[in-house]
This record gives sequence, structure tokens and C-alpha cells, in this order.
Amino acid sequence: MEHFEWPPGAIANGVTPGSLKRCEAFLESVRQEGETFFRKCLPDGLDTKPPKIPCADTLRKWMKRNRASGGNPYAQLDLRPLVRRCKRISLRVEEMVEKCISKYYLQKHGLSVAETFRRYLQDAAQEERLLGAKLELASLRSMQRRVNEIDPYIRDLKRYGSEYTRNKWRYSLKGDTSTRVLERVEIDHTWLDMWVLDPVSGVPIGRPWITVAIDRYSGYVLGYYVSFYGPSVASVANCIRNAIFPKEDLLSLVPDLPQPWTAMGIAEQYVVDNGLEFHAKDFLRIMFDLRADVLFNPVRRPWLKPSIERTMMEVNRMLPGRGKVYTPTKNMKPQSPSDSAAILFDDLCAGLTLWAADVFPKSIHHKNLVRPLDLWEEGRLTSPIPMFPLGFEQFDITAGMSTQRTVDGDGVFFKYLRFNSVELQDYLRSNGRKLRLDIRVNPDDLAQVFVNLEAEKRWLPVALQRPSNGYGDGLSLIQHEIIRAEAGKRLTRMNAEEELAQAHERLRCQWGEAVTRGVRVRKHGHLVRLQGLSSARFSGTKARKATGANDIPVESPISEGHLKNLMPIKGFSMAEDYS
Repeated sequence: MEHFEWPPGAIANGVTPGSLKRCEAFLESVRQEGETFFRKCLPDGLDTKPPKIPCADTLRKWMKRNRASGGNPYAQLDLRPLVRRCKRISLRVEEMVEKCISKYYLQKHGLSVAETFRRYLQDAAQEERLLGAKLELASLRSMQRRVNEIDPYIRDLKRYGSEYTRNKWRYSLKGDTSTRVLERVEIDHTWLDMWVLDPVSGVPIGRPWITVAIDRYSGYVLGYYVSFYGPSVASVANCIRNAIFPKEDLLSLVPDLPQPWTAMGIAEQYVVDNGLEFHAKDFLRIMFDLRADVLFNPVRRPWLKPSIERTMMEVNRMLPGRGKVYTPTKNMKPQSPSDSAAILFDDLCAGLTLWAADVFPKSIHHKNLVRPLDLWEEGRLTSPIPMFPLGFEQFDITAGMSTQRTVDGDGVFFKYLRFNSVELQDYLRSNGRKLRLDIRVNPDDLAQVFVNLEAEKRWLPVALQRPSNGYGDGLSLIQHEIIRAEAGKRLTRMNAEEELAQAHERLRCQWGEAVTRGVRVRKHGHLVRLQGLSSARFSGTKARKATGANDIPVESPISEGHLKNLMPIKGFSMAEDYS
């Protein structure tokens, strides 16, 4: 019972405000009868226990207020909270408090209230020295009250930034307004919390990345792609390929699947985040070729695409415990996932296919009590027929990496691989010996590239020309780059660069010594043509014979100075021969 209910009860029992004794007698009867009195005399009595009984003076004061106000119950309210009191501290000190709060507390990674108060005391001491007078300072409690008076949203905005504040104070309204299947498809990546084994060698090869596409209206998983090279245009393109086309290859991993995976078709709109792979020109070109819209989710607002974010959490939840990566816990030695890994990569893909086709579609939404499978199948019957690309090869061209290369007689070079064909060379003979053309490369299969023949307005597949048979069959770009990197490391370990430099140095020294010897014997050059020098003398043939019956005589020191006089014609030298 509130205190404004006491005056009507006292008046009903014949108590007047002018008689203190009657008030005391009334309160005494209240104490004696207790809860029975409240239920009998006061119709608005307590539901649980009687209230605290006031003293006689307080009751008489309440009754006087009741009479003066004509029985208005609001006259009994406590007016103390409404009183505007003057602040104890001066206006100058109040401005100093507000300045310190703004300078030290309301800053990015600002100080605490206690540290801000200490800085305030230091500034106040400096101010007192300047004024030469003692100021009546605010207390720590006063500063705490000033901080609490600031709007919490503004306080978080100043101290933690807009992204944190937007995330903390976010709210949801009606959300997405999709009305049919394949109207809005959300795509995202995540790092799987599990180590897997190589299916051939059984060696732990790390944590793979998964890219998932999900239909927003039904929550049905449309496709996924697992790789080890992280988010990229190639992973997104392969995920979209898996979502668009039928999935016989994936379903072959689970032959006894009871529920068919019927997801297929091009979506009207793809919702993505702001990763670099989604802003790449190749991804935007793929969306243009598919005639689909792209919607970029605002930065650091994942709650605007909740379906794919929830799906990513469910993907990691369904993984087995062996080889799983857990969040580190304090004072606990974590288990090494590489030591406990027991799932092969092929088994991981089979498990993900079973989850996407049979487990996740049958999960019941606890709010609307529907299943993604039911919404998807009903939507397929009521929605327009989905669109498809012209074929697998056409989509390989659409989803391939786009670049330009010079095409000549050697064909096309891409990442030190040579691609050439007879049909490509026939095109060059008709349009020029060397052309700069656009090419498309499937990063998951380097067995061929597609060259854009601009004059004929078509794409030509050009096979890989490699001395080793079968090198490019099923070889991905990442594998090719790793192989080249490992080959470079192997050459580095063999000191190949140093050995090549030493070989060049030996060759340079050899030529230097040869030049020195040649300069010394250059004065005998007039006999070179008669000696018939060739490299046959260093081979396994017989010794060189003279052209005549006798060997050519060797010039002696005595006849050296008279040789010119004995010759019937003028002698020659190498300098004269090449002058």
C-alpha cells in the first residue's frame, strides 16, 4: 500500500487531522488487527503483506494534505526528487570536469573514470597555481555521476568506435523480404575447424576452406566447394558452378543417399561480403555473363545476411571430434589436431555432401516450424523455371581467369606453360603472325586454355604442350605454382645458382687464358692457313697428316728474319686478312 492510501482509510474510520490522539488510536487498532484491518477497511489492501505503519504525526500531516487538496491523491507524492538544487561546485570547476571527461574518457581506448579523475586533479592543481586561489573540487563520485549522465550509445561510440557500437546496439525489424526460391542467394567462406588427411599418402595436410551458397527464402543449401587455397575467385566460381548444375559427381560419393539433391539454376541476386575476391573484375564479369545481380553486404554487419552466417556455424558443428580444432582454453594444454586427425579428404567431401543433401534440409526451424526441404520443393513448383548456362564448357569459359597474352608461332604462354594447336596457328596465318588476344584459364584444370578468336567471335580450346605426358591433366594452378616453388627450393638447396656462377667464372678464365696465348703466338699467323687446323685433332681420329708428301717444315729462329725475302710473293698476316 502506498502512503497516499492511508488518509482515505483513516477518514473512513472517523479520524480527523486535528486530533493527534485519534490518529494514535487508529494506528494502534491497525497494529492489533493487522492484515484483517486492511482487507476490511481499505479496499485497495496489499496482496502479500501489510505495509509499514507510519507514526501519528506523519498520518496527521498526510490527512491535512488530503483535505487541503480536496482528496487529490497526487498531493501525497514525495516532491523531493523534483526539487532543483544548486550544484555545490562552481561553474568553472564544472567546466573543468566536463573538459577532462571529454579529453581523457571520451576517446578511442580512453582512460577509466578513476584515471580520468587523477588527471583532473593534476589539471586542477595547475589551475589553482595560475589563479593563486583554492578551488572547491569535485569528488570521484561526482565525476562518476557526470559520466553516467552521458548517453550510453554516445559513450560507446566515443570510446570503442562506430563498428563496435553498431554491433552492440543493433536491433532487427522485419528482415529480408524474399518471396520465392533463387531470388536471393548468399555466399560466404569459412575455415573448417578440422584437420584432414591426404587420401593417397595419409599425411595430415591441414584445415581446408569451404565456400557455401544458400537460398535465403528456403534456407536450402545450393552448393559448396572445398579447397586449401582459401577465398579466391576460383573457389567462388566453383561454388557457383556446383550450385547451378546437377550434382551427379558429388552424389556419387554417397551412393545410398535417400534424399536427392535437387538444387540447381542461376539465382536472380547473389549477396556477398566485401572480400577482395568479390570485388575482383573476374567475379563481376562472371555475374555479368550469368545476368545476375550482386549485392555487397555493408562492412562489418554480418547480421544483415544471417542465413549464411548460421549455416557456417552449423557446418563446423557437424564435424566429428577427431582432428577438430578447438578454441584455446586458459590453463589447459590443447590437443594437437594434426596428431588426432583421422578423416580423409575424400571422406570429408562425402560427409559434407550427406549433410548438405539430407541432414541440413530436414532440420526444423524452431520459430516458424518449417523445414528447408519443404520450402524448397514448394518453391520449385510455384516459381519460374530457373535459367542455366549453355553448357559446362561455356561456364568454364565464363568462370575462368581472364588475362591477355601474345600469341605467336610458339602458341600461348601462361605461368611458364605453353599451349598451342594447329587450329590456333591457322588462325594466326590468316590474321597476323603475332596477336594480343584474351584467354580464359580454368584454375582447377590446366590441361587447356581458351583463346578468344576475335575475328571469328568464338573461344578456341588450346591444349597444353608438355614434354612429360599427362602433366597438366587435372593439375590446378595452385599445384603448378607449388611444384615450381618446390623445384626452386630444391635448386637452392643444391646451390644451383652458385654452381652456375662458378661455371661462368671458369669459362671466363678459360677465354682469358686463351686470349693471352693467342696474343703471344699471333706473330706466326702467316702460317695458320697452311696448317689446316680443325677440332678433328682433339677427336678420336688419327693424327693429322700433311697435305703433301712431306710435313710442313717448322720455321727455325735463324730463318725467321729472312723468310720474307725468300718468299716469291708478299707474306700476309691475320691483321691484313681482316682489315
